[in-house]
Amino acid sequence: MKTSMSIIVVFFIVTFLAISAASLSPEETCIRRNINRSQAPSSSLEPKTSMFDSLVDKLCRDTGRSVMFYVRINGKFPSHYVKAMCNVFGDDEKKVKEYVLKKWLGGSKLVSNLSCDFHW
Repeated sequence: MKTSMSIIVVFFIVTFLAISAASLSPEETCIRRNINRSQAPSSSLEPKTSMFDSLVDKLCRDTGRSVMFYVRINGKFPSHYVKAMCNVFGDDEKKVKEYVLKKWLGGSKLVSNLSCDFHW
């Protein structure tokens, strides 16, 4: 009886975590992590990284590679990535363009056709 009850509890916890993690797109998560990294470090001298953080870092690297590949082929960002940037910055195109200019190589070419208006 205890084993089946614990399995049910674990199942509900895992389901809850999966649903809460799915609320953000992977692109939004990676953009937020990039923004947080560029800010001043915390007071701790040695940053502690968990296994989850290293997995998220790998996901962000892969996501970044796929977006870079798309940009090289098409000369613009994929629409889902633009939507994610607009969500992160609250539809403030000025902040989105500043982020692109600061973080993306050749960002000055990419901001010319960047708009949050057409994604809604």
